[in-house]
Amino acid sequence: MAVQDRLYTAQDLADMPDDGKIYELHNGVLIEVAGSKIRQSQLAVLLSYFLLNYIKQQGLGGAVTGADGAAALNEYNTRIPDVSYISPARAKTQDMDGYIQGAPDLAIEVVSPSNSDLQMQQRAGEYLSAGAQLVWIVNPATRTVDVYRPHGLRTVLAGNDTLDGGDVLPGLSLSLKEVFESSDK
Repeated sequence: MAVQDRLYTAQDLADMPDDGKIYELHNGVLIEVAGSKIRQSQLAVLLSYFLLNYIKQQGLGGAVTGADGAAALNEYNTRIPDVSYISPARAKTQDMDGYIQGAPDLAIEVVSPSNSDLQMQQRAGEYLSAGAQLVWIVNPATRTVDVYRPHGLRTVLAGNDTLDGGDVLPGLSLSLKEVFESSDK
């Protein structure tokens, strides 16, 4: 294992040549992250599809990013949500050729077998601390979605529950059963 000689910033990461690997920053430490497995990737694409359709139908605008859309939560921390949504107002302030500055309005993480519950709770907290208004932690193994909102509000959805867009995407309503069954095909 190589020893890192200094703390890296989000700008350092953005300026690095593409070596074909995926990295995040955790408190200035460069961490190589693995790509998603098929089930996780399929769920992320499906959720992106639902979000894009809803945004188009409602004429909302904004930006939906996929699994390689990094967010610079602060100078020394980046995350790569599986799916994210940035409101039209925030999208106008973003450099579309750079990382998302701050957290997306909605961050979606699909749990991999190697992720612990504590890791996912910490990620949700990081997004919220950086300004996210809504975080969905989607767990294909348990067919649940943990919904996090500012001020420590957490709801666990399962079975026939409905996932909604809250204040971020008012009127968005997704049947969990439909989401998980669609990803099984």
